Amino acid sequence: MTQRIKPPRPAWAKWLWGGGAVLLVVVIVVAAFVVVPAISEANRTCGAGVEERGENSECIGTTDGEFVFSPDLADVENRIHQENTETVGSGKPYVTIAVLLPMTLTDHDILSREWVRHQLEGAYVAQHRANKTQSWGSVPLVRLLLANPGSQLKQWEPVVDDLIGRTGADRIVGVTGIGLSLDTARSAIQKLSDHRVPVVASHLAADEFSQIPGFLRVSPTSSTYGSSMAGYVKPTAHTATVVQDQNPGDLYPKTLATAFTKTFADATHRIVGRTESYDSSLPGIENTFLQMMPNICGDNPDVVYFAGREDHLKSFVAQLAQRPCLEKHLTVLTGDLAQVGPPGPEMRRGLQANVTVLAPGLAHPQAWRDHPESFNKAAVASFEEPGCSGCFTAVFPRERLDDGIAILAHDAVLTVIWAIRGIPRVSPEQVTAQDVLQARNRLHGQSAVPGASGMISFDDRGDPVNKAVPILRVRLDATPEFVELYVPAA
Repeated sequence: MTQRIKPPRPAWAKWLWGGGAVLLVVVIVVAAFVVVPAISEANRTCGAGVEERGENSECIGTTDGEFVFSPDLADVENRIHQENTETVGSGKPYVTIAVLLPMTLTDHDILSREWVRHQLEGAYVAQHRANKTQSWGSVPLVRLLLANPGSQLKQWEPVVDDLIGRTGADRIVGVTGIGLSLDTARSAIQKLSDHRVPVVASHLAADEFSQIPGFLRVSPTSSTYGSSMAGYVKPTAHTATVVQDQNPGDLYPKTLATAFTKTFADATHRIVGRTESYDSSLPGIENTFLQMMPNICGDNPDVVYFAGREDHLKSFVAQLAQRPCLEKHLTVLTGDLAQVGPPGPEMRRGLQANVTVLAPGLAHPQAWRDHPESFNKAAVASFEEPGCSGCFTAVFPRERLDDGIAILAHDAVLTVIWAIRGIPRVSPEQVTAQDVLQARNRLHGQSAVPGASGMISFDDRGDPVNKAVPILRVRLDATPEFVELYVPAA
C-alpha cells in the first residue's frame, strides 16, 4: 500500500495561525480590561452622576434632582429639578449651591427618612423664594445640586472630590447640609475648606467644626444647647447628674456635657455623683442604662442631663420606669430635639413613671406666633403666609415644621444667597466661592442673615451669636410642645 504524499504547508499558514493567536490574545485583553469593567461600571450606575458604592451598595453621587435617591424624596426632588431646569434655561446669571447630606439610609443610621426629606424641602423653599420673589434681591438665580455621601457620610470622599471638580463648570459657590457631627463630616468639610469652598451647615452642633476655615453653621452649637438648658433650669434646680455617651467617633455628647456643667455649676449649683457613662458604639446600651438606675436614685438630683443622641435618649427614658425611686419626680434635660413623632410604647412608659423631658429645639413655628418681634417677616413668609402659593405650608401641606429641620435647611441656603447678593462691585455673572468666603466676614450685626429661625449673626469662628433656642417638652401622644423661647445672655 502506497503512502499518500502530504503536500507541505504554505509559508503563510504559520503567519495565519500566529496572527490568529495574537488576535485571540487581543480579544481576551480587551474583554478583561475594557468590556468587563464597562459592564461592571454599567451595573454600578444608578443614574447620571450617581453609582453604587460601599458595603451597602448605596447610590452615591450628585444630581440636579433628575435622579431620585429614595421614593419618599420623589416629590421634592422633582420640584428641585424643575426649578433647576427653569433657572438654567432662563438666560439669567445663576450660581449653584450643593446640598451635601446622607440621602440613602441603612438600619444603623441615627437619622430618619423624614429628616432627610425635610432638609431638601427647606432647601427648595429657599431656592424657590430666591428665584421667584425679590425678598432677598433678584440675581444671580440659584440652582441646587443634591450630593449624597451615603449613610453616615462614609462615601464622602468621591462626592466631595466631584463637587470640587465642578466648582468651575457648575459655578458652585457653597455647600450646605452635612447634618451629623461625625469624623466623616469633619473630613469632608476640611477638604472643601482646603479647596476654598465655603460650607454652611444646616444642622450641626459639635463645637470642633468651628476650627475649620470657611465654615459656618446656622444651628446653635452643642455648647449653646448645653449652656441654654443649664441657664433655663438654674432658677429651679440646684443639683444635677450627668449621663454621657463616650462613643469616640461622635463629637457631640462631650461638648454637650462640658457646656452644661460649666454653666450649671457654681456656688449654689452642683453636679452630684459620678458621670454615668455609656458607649453607643458598643452593644448592650439598654442594659447599661438599667444598671445606672440605683446610682441615679442614690444621687437624688433635681435634674438629669443626658448628653447623647436622641435615639439613645428614648432608651434611657424607657429604663427610668425601672428605677427604684419611682416616687420622686425626675426632670431629664438633653441636647437638641427633633423628635419625628409621638414617643413609642417603651419611652411612654418612662414618661408615665413620673418623668418630664425638656430639651432645646432646633426651631419651632410657635415661636413665630408667640415672639413675632424676634423674627424676620419675609423669612417667616417662606413657610406660612395667608394666600401664598410657594410657601412651605402650601407646597408641602402634609409635612410638619415643629422638628425645625426644614427651617434650618432653609436658613443655610438663605445664608449663601444673602452673601452672594450682597457682594459689592462683583457682577452676578462673576460671583465665585471665594467671593462668598470674603462675604462671610460681614454677616454680623446690621448685616446679619434674616433667618426663619431668627436673626443669624456669625462670630469670627462661623458660629451664630446669642441665637434664640426654643425650649420643648416631650408629650405622650404628640410631637414635643413649645414651652418658651430662650435667648442666651450676651
